[in-house]
Amino acid sequence: MDILTKYRQIWNEEYWQNPWDEGSLAVIVLFIAMILFVVLFAVIFGTFPLLTSDNCDEQ
Repeated sequence: MDILTKYRQIWNEEYWQNPWDEGSLAVIVLFIAMILFVVLFAVIFGTFPLLTSDNCDEQ
């Protein structure tokens, strides 16, 4: 069991030393954040009523 823990620790350290792995993780996080922002934007502005030209003619 100690061998598995030691191997996992070595693999984890090697993973974070590779800049390509860090970059790909950053791209994935930014993509997910962008999708969540677009969904939030759509929900917020989807709750506003639409402006129609009928309201302007009555004034």
